[in-house]
Amino acid sequence: MAKFDGIVGKALLTVEEKENELTLVFADNRFLFVKLHDGKLHSESVPE
Repeated sequence: MAKFDGIVGKALLTVEEKENELTLVFADNRFLFVKLHDGKLHSESVPE
């Protein structure tokens, strides 16, 4: 999926866990937010 091209091959530095949300922090200051909302997973990559 092109949405995640910016994080492919990047080193995963940290994982932060909150209620119904995971934040994955990659090298080069890239983030992947994964949230659970109404029983479905939603993701957002910053920067895209």
